[in-house]
Amino acid sequence: MTKADVLDVFEQLKICIAYKLNGNESTEIPFQMTRINIDPVYRDFEGWNISTSAAKSPSELPDAMKQYVGFINKELGINIQYISNGPGREQIVSLQ
Repeated sequence: MTKADVLDVFEQLKICIAYKLNGNESTEIPFQMTRINIDPVYRDFEGWNISTSAAKSPSELPDAMKQYVGFINKELGINIQYISNGPGREQIVSLQ
């Protein structure tokens, strides 16, 4: 695998979705972070464990990657339009 395959090698991916602040869950980080106990709350995603560097279209991307990107889209309220899957200019998958 190359450096461009960074997420392709993980068996599991995690996204921090909230924080436990002194035992209470919140989606906001307080200004005074040093005065409380903060623990991240993660959502786990299955990794895809295959190289995506040759993908040219969304249909060539693994389902696990599509679910990961879909979650990010939903949580951020935006749609990721492109995925760069390598250092070359031609290594961009348009999701539109």
